Amino acid sequence: MLQIKAARLTALTLTILGAAALTSCGGSTAPAPQATAPVATAPKAQDAGSQTMSAEEAQVLREVNAARAVARTCGDVAYAATTPVTWNGFLAVAARSHTADMAARNYFAHVTPEGRTIAMRAEAAGYTNWQTLGENIAAGYTVQNVVQGWIDSPGHCKNLMDPKFREMGAGYTYRPGSTYGTYWAQEFGTR
Repeated sequence: MLQIKAARLTALTLTILGAAALTSCGGSTAPAPQATAPVATAPKAQDAGSQTMSAEEAQVLREVNAARAVARTCGDVAYAATTPVTWNGFLAVAARSHTADMAARNYFAHVTPEGRTIAMRAEAAGYTNWQTLGENIAAGYTVQNVVQGWIDSPGHCKNLMDPKFREMGAGYTYRPGSTYGTYWAQEFGTR
């Protein structure tokens, strides 16, 4: 159960995109494309406020903003084209730590086995005084197809296109021998 300060929470949206069926978030039942071994092997250690992005994170930001620039329907909701999100290093730290944790401990969920939520991770990374948070996660996808996978899934698409979100951070971890190999987290926020 998520325990979040209700007075500070305008919206908290979580969606999952995994290599398995997407029934939990209303997406298709088609399996995810198979991951190929990417160049990066783990998130780079960076300061919480660092604006430095890996090549994979920069590609995700470019593709997200290209998607937001085009009107589209996500499930049963029509979205007009909206403003681009800006990179936020604090949200990126939260996303990177979550993907590294999922890969290291071989689980796939928004909430850690100990009950840590996106709100807890974002605040611990330094993203404070937020009004709205959202998270998309994915596993088993390459950088070439993860954003398209989120666009094709109604719940993920809604997060991606939501005009309330102004900032984004992303994280990626590749861990051979884990269930999915690649783990992604995309954190959206507004302060």
